[in-house]
Amino acid sequence: MSYVNFFANYDQVNSFPKPQSASKFIPDYFKSCPQQIGDNPLDGTVKRCVPFLDALTKGFVIPLWADCRVVAKDENINIQFPPNLNMSESISTHTYEQIADHPLSNNKYGKVPLKWINPWVIETPKGYSCLITSPLNHMENRFKILDGIVDTDTYYNQINFPFLWTGGDGEFMLSKGMPLVQVIPFKRETFTSQIKETDERKLSMVNSRLGTVLRHGYRTMFWNKKQESNS
Repeated sequence: MSYVNFFANYDQVNSFPKPQSASKFIPDYFKSCPQQIGDNPLDGTVKRCVPFLDALTKGFVIPLWADCRVVAKDENINIQFPPNLNMSESISTHTYEQIADHPLSNNKYGKVPLKWINPWVIETPKGYSCLITSPLNHMENRFKILDGIVDTDTYYNQINFPFLWTGGDGEFMLSKGMPLVQVIPFKRETFTSQIKETDERKLSMVNSRLGTVLRHGYRTMFWNKKQESNS
């Protein structure tokens, strides 16, 4: 089993919500979603979509370390953390020129790149990097993390999280413990692509097997379990 370590100073480790397996942060809309629509087992919902769930639960989530109040008005954003928070800063900025003319730049606040100042150092085994992104399938609409990949086996340092405010005008409360970013470790490998004709025999066999069940065909016949945990 490979490891992912998260480091912070003593006070933060013992007072901030800790990074945990992404499976600990299943959103409420997914929990309340039924398995199927009506009585027909063929009318499954996203609750039965294993690829959707795999993305939702892959890797680890770093939660927001403290309550955060956001006031967005007249193209100005004010972000407020508790005054006694044990961090020198929790938010910073980038200049628009660093990401000029990006696809969201014409949205309100699209020209105000911001950055969460992350308290955690992430460490992975040799040869492993981490994809850092918005929590997958949470569909957070107030801010968008700018995705990045960091070689966390060699870069022993805090990794900050650039983002864009997408929530528009208003006053918002981001609660301590809410999922902020998803950290997905992966082994660095070199892949090449090839273009080939479809193997009709293999495709027919897969479809033939799927045709023998009303539901859960992919899960029971083709899926491999993936799971991260906290030691």
